[in-house]
Amino acid sequence: MNPKEFTIQRGVTDNYPRKLILNPNEIKFDSKDLKNDSFITFQKDEIAEYHFGINWMQYKFVFGREYVISIRNYDNQVMKINFKTYFGRRKNEYHKLCNEILASLWDLYFKDIATNYIQRQELGEEFKIGKVTFTKDGLNILSNASLKPKSEFIPWEKVRFKSYVTYFAIYSKDDAININVGYSYLKDWNTNILHSVIKTILLRKKIEND
Repeated sequence: MNPKEFTIQRGVTDNYPRKLILNPNEIKFDSKDLKNDSFITFQKDEIAEYHFGINWMQYKFVFGREYVISIRNYDNQVMKINFKTYFGRRKNEYHKLCNEILASLWDLYFKDIATNYIQRQELGEEFKIGKVTFTKDGLNILSNASLKPKSEFIPWEKVRFKSYVTYFAIYSKDDAININVGYSYLKDWNTNILHSVIKTILLRKKIEND
C-alpha cells in the first residue's frame, strides 16, 4: 500500500502546515513545537492504542469544534493529531479530513491489531482490550449501572452491544439494566477495536445481536 500523506493545520493560532505521513511500517507526524522541532515517529509494531472524536468549544453557545486523534505506543508516548474549526469555517473539509485519516489508520495499523485479538480469542487465550477482559467463554466487564462499578461476567451467548455516534455499549441480554457498560470513542482507548472484535466474535459464533 502506498504511503498516505495529510496536511494538518491546528487552528487560527497555529496554522503551520504539518505533515502526517502514514505508511505500512510507521507513522510520522510533524510536531514542530518549542520542545522538539522534528517528526514524531512510531513504528507499526510500537503502536498500541488510539482514541478519537470531537471536542465541542462553547461559551453559552457552540462556536467551534476540535477534531482529536490520539495514538499511544507501548512506552506510553502519545502522538496527538488535532485541528480546529470555528463558526463552521472549513467544517465539511475538516470532517472529511478526519474521516480519511481514521480510515487510513484502521487499514494500515489497527485492523491488524483487531485481527490479532480475534485470533487469540479463537485459540482460547485470555486478554484485555481497555477494561474488558476476554475469555474463552465470555467477557468480564466493570458494569457502571450502579454508583460503584461492579465486575460482571457475561457468557458469549448473552453478550449484546449497541453502537452510537460517540460511544459503544456492552450489556447482558438477560439483565441489560443492571449489567452494562459504555465506552467513549473520544475518552477511552481502543473503543473502536473493542467494538470490531466483539462484533466479529459474535458473527463467527452465529450469535445474533438482537
